[in-house]
Amino acid sequence: MNEKNKDVRVRFAPSPTGYLHVGSARTAFFNWLYAAKTGGKFILRIEDTDIARHQEETINLISESLKWLGLNWDEGPEASGKYGPYRQSLRTDIYREYTLRLIQEKKAYYCFCSPEELKEKRENKIKEGKIYKYNRKCLKLTPEDIQDNIESGKPYAIRFLVPENKTINFKDTVYGDITVNTASIEDFIIIRSNGLPTYNYSVAIDDALMKITHVIRGEDHLSNTPKQILIYNAFNFNFPDFTHLPMILGQDGQKLSKRHGSISIEKYIEEGFVKEAILNYLALLGWSYDEKTTIFSTSELIKKFELSSINKKPSKFDYNKLLWINGYYIRNMDNSRLKQLLEKQIRNYLASKNIIDLENGVKQLEQKIEKIIPLIKERIKTLKESIDLISPFFIKISYSDESKTYFKNKKVNAPDILNRVYKALNEVSGKFHAKDIEKNLRLISERLNLSFRKIAEVIRIAIWNSTISPPLFETIEILGKELTLKRINEYIGIIS
Repeated sequence: MNEKNKDVRVRFAPSPTGYLHVGSARTAFFNWLYAAKTGGKFILRIEDTDIARHQEETINLISESLKWLGLNWDEGPEASGKYGPYRQSLRTDIYREYTLRLIQEKKAYYCFCSPEELKEKRENKIKEGKIYKYNRKCLKLTPEDIQDNIESGKPYAIRFLVPENKTINFKDTVYGDITVNTASIEDFIIIRSNGLPTYNYSVAIDDALMKITHVIRGEDHLSNTPKQILIYNAFNFNFPDFTHLPMILGQDGQKLSKRHGSISIEKYIEEGFVKEAILNYLALLGWSYDEKTTIFSTSELIKKFELSSINKKPSKFDYNKLLWINGYYIRNMDNSRLKQLLEKQIRNYLASKNIIDLENGVKQLEQKIEKIIPLIKERIKTLKESIDLISPFFIKISYSDESKTYFKNKKVNAPDILNRVYKALNEVSGKFHAKDIEKNLRLISERLNLSFRKIAEVIRIAIWNSTISPPLFETIEILGKELTLKRINEYIGIIS
């Protein structure tokens, strides 16, 4: 095990097979947190030797998601470091060198058994109700047999020679003392027939050579640890401290998957979540400070985070809780930052929809969003939700069929009300302020002896194409006199 006073070095080692999954993001964050807490180093290593599942374009997606979350790495792609390269596909010479050493020391051997042959043997054992374990057929080959097979071009893999009847002991921070006998482990493949290393082999060598002191990863890797310790022992490497994180389940108790909704960080960015909320929620998936505290800033998490406080029990991903936390961070966000985020959100929306028919110029976007924020800040849980509340200030509205016929069978004279509203707003002198707008509009209610709620409903349909809008008087002020009157006039024409 590592010396207690040794500088902490942790790593996040994703396989580029897709987007950054919630579970992977949690693993990255816990590693980053521990490095930040201990003054250690956070290393990013790309494990890209699984050719069948490899997607090169996702390397950049994963990196960008980590950067967006603020999980910047000290060593790795784009950051260099003295233990690189930090992509396994660029480390094949290193694996080859260590493999030759194992073969020379008779700790590994060539295996020429074909996949078809191994599959048949495995299936036969299953039919017999027995557990399949490789029978070490190729261990019996002579040096001459091996040479002949290689020279004839026969495909081969390389297997690790597992010591017989040895006990492997290690302590996991979460799961405690683990004991495994090698009798349950077959001679596993360390180099595939394509020349690339298997996961357990490459990860053990890389962790040792990169001087990783603490391996913090998902619980699904717990069963891999004994094999990796065998590799460590074969090279007389010190192995790291292990912490395996509990599984993340959906609300139905099943493993978290796409059927439970969005599970990638990229999707949550698209849906308008803020990084503080996501990090806060990720921390609650398997870790707790006490039984009541839910909200933690990242700086608080760095101070309070302890590996010993990670739970063994699987976590359940609760989207509604994440949504609530996100709403909390939006409500408590500094208006200047929220303004930047909302402006970006609405600009991206306009660009994605190729919307150029604007009634309020994009040049006014920044100025108007500043006024809009107080109207919507308490109402939204995600940045994306703001689009429905912000876009009508700028985009030409189209009246729905429901809006066009809304007052047809209602006991209210909508055209008369709107004509009075038009006149009242037109008479607002000087600056078009909400307080003056309110004063003039409430006079209509008094003159008609009609509740202002009914008058407001008519106005909202006319200027917003909905019975629901941000606070009415402030909304009219932000729209401005010209645009408000234009919409009222247009709607009068529709319903008259």
